[in-house]
Amino acid sequence: MFKKLFSKGKEENTAAKQSDKARVLIDYLGCPCEIIPAGTELEKIMNIYDDLYAKREQGGFVPMIFGLDGYFERDFDEWEPLEEYKKEVMSENPTIPEEWLRQRIKENREFYTADEWKERIGAVTGGEENRVFGGLMDYNTRKSVECVIAKIPVKNPWEVFAWVPFGGWNECPTNDEIMYIAKYWYEKYGAIPAVMTHDILEFAARPVKDQTAAMDLALEQYVFCSDIVDQGLNTIGALADTLMKSSVWYFWWD
Repeated sequence: MFKKLFSKGKEENTAAKQSDKARVLIDYLGCPCEIIPAGTELEKIMNIYDDLYAKREQGGFVPMIFGLDGYFERDFDEWEPLEEYKKEVMSENPTIPEEWLRQRIKENREFYTADEWKERIGAVTGGEENRVFGGLMDYNTRKSVECVIAKIPVKNPWEVFAWVPFGGWNECPTNDEIMYIAKYWYEKYGAIPAVMTHDILEFAARPVKDQTAAMDLALEQYVFCSDIVDQGLNTIGALADTLMKSSVWYFWWD
């Protein structure tokens, strides 16, 4: 049985149990964390996550897995203190996610001709079932990377982005945009941020059974992260089909 050893940040972790990246991240978070060694089967990682997910409301935390891949080079030591960062982020004027998404859908439609947009939409078919956190896999070794799973002590799942920021490079939305879109998707679909690497976000969610709702969500996800279609599924319809089959939402920015 996979042994689970939670610790409270730097107070109870030892260097022998963790890489330097894991140590720095755990020290920064300062909340109960567990190190999952590289090479652990994805099914075992999913079982750990599912167990914590079921206990999240009673325990007053949101489980979040950080995949410490080869490019996870965040300079936590140079960031402002966590409490100051949280206060700053939560006091900012919130992004209005519906307006943000509608505007970007409009911009995308205007960029393409009618025929090109129709081709980009495609049929609701050809999707892929996604029920594991594939973002934790090293695609060279085909094994999982070293991970830290943290019990982030927040009331609302979207507030995890007030603990560890993400985004703001290339076509990736800024951290505040991601946070409030995550809030919108949580309230509408029950989706919970679950995995973060240097360029991947994954959410735990329920399959979207209604085809119209799945297509609406696929349009939102496409303008949020176009790479999942343009460099992956090829059509928004295939993404909608994926959302109807999947309990994990995957986002990746090149």
